[in-house]
Amino acid sequence: MEKLNAFFWSPKSDTYAKRIWLLFFAIVAVLAFFQPAQRNITHHYSRAAYSWWNSENMYSLEGKGFLYFPQSVLIYTPFAWQEFPKDLKKFNKQPLSETLLPTLMLRLGEVFYRAFSLGLFGWAIWRMCRFFRADTTVASLFCLVTVLALPASLTAGRNGQFNMLLSASMILAALAVSEKRWWPAAAWLIFGVIAKPLGLVPLLLLGALYRPLWWRLPLGMLVFAGLSFMHYDPNYVLNQWHMCIQQVTVASIPPGNNFDDIAAMFRTFGFDLPDKQWFPVRAVFAFVTLGLAWRVKKIYPATVAPILVTALSATYLMAFNPRTETVSYIILSPYVALFAAILFREKAVTPVVWILVFLCIGLGSDCYGDIYKLTRIWFKPLLALVFFFILGMWAFRKSRPFELAGRP
Repeated sequence: MEKLNAFFWSPKSDTYAKRIWLLFFAIVAVLAFFQPAQRNITHHYSRAAYSWWNSENMYSLEGKGFLYFPQSVLIYTPFAWQEFPKDLKKFNKQPLSETLLPTLMLRLGEVFYRAFSLGLFGWAIWRMCRFFRADTTVASLFCLVTVLALPASLTAGRNGQFNMLLSASMILAALAVSEKRWWPAAAWLIFGVIAKPLGLVPLLLLGALYRPLWWRLPLGMLVFAGLSFMHYDPNYVLNQWHMCIQQVTVASIPPGNNFDDIAAMFRTFGFDLPDKQWFPVRAVFAFVTLGLAWRVKKIYPATVAPILVTALSATYLMAFNPRTETVSYIILSPYVALFAAILFREKAVTPVVWILVFLCIGLGSDCYGDIYKLTRIWFKPLLALVFFFILGMWAFRKSRPFELAGRP
């Protein structure tokens, strides 16, 4: 324990954490360069970007492929240096010697995109940990939060999904609200919507609770809508919006049992309800989440409440979004890791702390080989529900360490 304390709480702990992030990026960069089409989702972003600028349809209308708003292509466009081959299976089977030079720009674009997404995510966690440092004499939380948050981040970092960008934007928006920087808060919330439609949940939740955002967010959404008309053909943009709505509608009712939400968890154990019957459950818990967020805002310091509110929105998204993927839990893990680290620092080591540590480890179950086969579909939503219960408990029984974390 002494060695662990020295590692996590020493004056050099930030340096250790930065080295961990650099190692993580180095591994991801090597994999992205040498295997750009394996276990990778960015070929959907690349094709959408090329389709957008060539005025071609981006959406399959089958609930597969590109599932984002049209503006999302603007995020990946700076890295779409070369289009992905159309036949990815054939490309993956070809020897590296035959494909390295012909696809060099594609591979470099993938590496730089990972640098951007992983860098923004790591910076958001660093900013969050620095914000809750409490005072300059206390070691940063960055090292411990890094170690606890990484298990759920490994696959998402490898795949390059926009979940990492949404997670970063939610953290940075919450911090901006804590600091009463309302325009940056609105900007980060809008960026989250550009990254993924799921970003509407934290936007609506924070927007409903904080009055300075009431008029800033509508203006931001006008900018959001206007960004799609950066394309030179307005008729094409309108057509893509129409297709986008159709695509999202179809995708909202996924077939099979391939996602990690509460419905799939119950379905795994034989409790199979039609999606129409799950809709009221999701709606009820949306209002429960809003009520808990209002309660949290009321009883906690203004510096702490936005992080707790955003954690509630992340937990709701994981448990009740019908298309939650196993890699989506990168959105939730930073909050679980942060709260565990704060409780450890304030020496409030109770069973809840060890439950939070277990949640952090469990949220990375997709990295554990055969263990994942046993826990697939049902385990992560169960962990999200446990965390939701803990947040609900804190909403009605204040946690003293979080009040201390909010001290100036």
